[in-house]
Amino acid sequence: LSEEEQQQHIGIARAYSTMGRVYDNQGNYVMALEMYEKSLAIIIKALGEDHPDVATTYHNMGGVYDRQGKDEIALELYVKGLAIRIKA
Repeated sequence: LSEEEQQQHIGIARAYSTMGRVYDNQGNYVMALEMYEKSLAIIIKALGEDHPDVATTYHNMGGVYDRQGKDEIALELYVKGLAIRIKA
C-alpha cells in the first residue's frame, strides 16, 4: 500500500473501532465484535500483525468477551494482545 492508501485504511479501521466501542457500551456485543473484526482485518493488512494497534484491537475484543462471561476467549485475546506489546 502507498502511504496515502495506508492512512486511508487506518482511518477506516479507527472508524470501525469507534463504532465497536459504541456498540459495546450499548451492550450490543455481536455488533461490537463485528466492528472490531473489520477493524482488525484492515489494521493487519495496512500495518502488519505485530503493530500495537492490533494488540489494542485484541484487547478490545477480549473486553467484549469478558463482559459476556466468556472468560476463556477473553483470556486468549488478552494474551495475544500482550504478546504483541511485549514484542514491540
